Amino acid sequence: MNPDEISLLVTGFGIGAQSILVLHMVGDMRAARRGQTEAEAALKRAAGDRWLNDFRLYRLRQRSRA
Repeated sequence: MNPDEISLLVTGFGIGAQSILVLHMVGDMRAARRGQTEAEAALKRAAGDRWLNDFRLYRLRQRSRA
């Protein structure tokens, strides 16, 4: 191998490694976004469940007073 071929080989390895890092970064960003969306949905569900439970308790108390 002459010096030009060695230089191209090293450059190719560098570009390949950089490409793999970018692919991993994009995958991690997607996973983080998905996790954030799931957390927001769970928070909304929990708030809705809390409201429904409070409303049921309110109705039960209203019935017991009557």
